[in-house]
Amino acid sequence: MVMSGAGHAHVSAAEHLLYVDSLLRVTCTVMPGPSLVRLEGDIDVTNRAEAVSALQRARRIDADLIVDVGRVGFIDLAGLRSLLGLAACDGVVVRNTPRQMRRLIDVLGLPPLG
Repeated sequence: MVMSGAGHAHVSAAEHLLYVDSLLRVTCTVMPGPSLVRLEGDIDVTNRAEAVSALQRARRIDADLIVDVGRVGFIDLAGLRSLLGLAACDGVVVRNTPRQMRRLIDVLGLPPLG
């Protein structure tokens, strides 16, 4: 993201804003090799369907993705299961799993995110 002199944020040509609301921002930066998808914020019942849709759009942009979840502060169980489903796809790597997300995965006995 580039900041203009007036302090406004502009998305660079290689970065696609896939979804944004008051809780969550999802971007996809097209790169040589796997593209980078960043999730920042909270995923819950109010935005889970849109978050999943944004991740599906990212897969149409590039079949090979690195999904960075390091800035996800909260994710509900259904959102986590959707993320696990994406992580099971060929060509998708999830990285920077926050401690609270790893703990939820461990408590529920779910497979790790990578």
